[in-house]
Amino acid sequence: MEPLDTRGLTALRAVADTGSVAAAADALQWSQPTVNHHLRNLERSLGATLLDRTPRGSQPTTVGSLVVTRAVEILGLCQRLGAEVALWRESQAVPVRIGAVPTVGARVIPSLHDQLQARPRWQTRDEAVAGDRTEVLTAALDVTMDEHAKLVSRLESGDLDLALLVSTDLDRTWIPATLNAAHLYSERLFLCVPKSIGPISVDDHGRPDLTALVSQTWAFSIDPGDAIDEVVRSFCLSAGFEPRVGMRMDDYAAINRMISAGLAVAMIPESSLSTDTDITVIPMPLSDCRRDVLLVSRSSRPQVRARHDPIVDAHNSAIAEVVADVRTVTRQWR
Repeated sequence: MEPLDTRGLTALRAVADTGSVAAAADALQWSQPTVNHHLRNLERSLGATLLDRTPRGSQPTTVGSLVVTRAVEILGLCQRLGAEVALWRESQAVPVRIGAVPTVGARVIPSLHDQLQARPRWQTRDEAVAGDRTEVLTAALDVTMDEHAKLVSRLESGDLDLALLVSTDLDRTWIPATLNAAHLYSERLFLCVPKSIGPISVDDHGRPDLTALVSQTWAFSIDPGDAIDEVVRSFCLSAGFEPRVGMRMDDYAAINRMISAGLAVAMIPESSLSTDTDITVIPMPLSDCRRDVLLVSRSSRPQVRARHDPIVDAHNSAIAEVVADVRTVTRQWR
């Protein structure tokens, strides 16, 4: 098979994302003939038809879907390679890319940064030289705060090494087979309502009576697949009603202010609770729901390496140090 041109992979991924060659051309700012040219070259190289073309648009064939999945990974690694080489040129450092949902990242990343500074690899090059540690390749932490689904996608594509994610699904069925998840700690969830609503009764199992909140407006996450939102929805449906979502935001400080003002009710994790006396805070039973904080990484694959590669070795060692220090700084919340 002749070597693949990444422009064909780029074109195929764009068609899969947009649904047509014309839309892909607009997204890539290429001409349609250019998109078609690279698609034909890719199909010729692989010896397979990758798109079903119809007057209504184009969709990947069965084998085309496989190629799209691999294209996301290959293109992500190509983009990452360019960024890593640029960082190496600038500072001779290897990057470890970690993503986090904002509420967890804000709690963990500062402590992780402080913990890493005690390790020779994570000192600046000037500090390393001053300490006579020039044999240690330095490392840099590249942090991304984003929505859950986007972080999972970036992990799958190879654009992230690690991610701090959350789940309320005890079976963690959302985790793709290409990823591994390790439990770090769990947080209790609290129903938070304006004090003006009045007392909310709680049954013998510690479950609040949600029927008192039928007419209230709920604050949900911007992320449509947010784990806590799904828990809220399931509890409300069990109580006989669909929660009325009146606002979407991921800033718990802002959500608490909305609750205090009587504009919303919400389910909030323990680390983001407010001490505002205008908010009634009701703990949910741990047996019913909690928020698990997970460290997620790509599944390791056997690597056959013909020669020693100091940069790859340094990168792998830096990732191992981040994993160890994440476990250290989160131990206090277990």
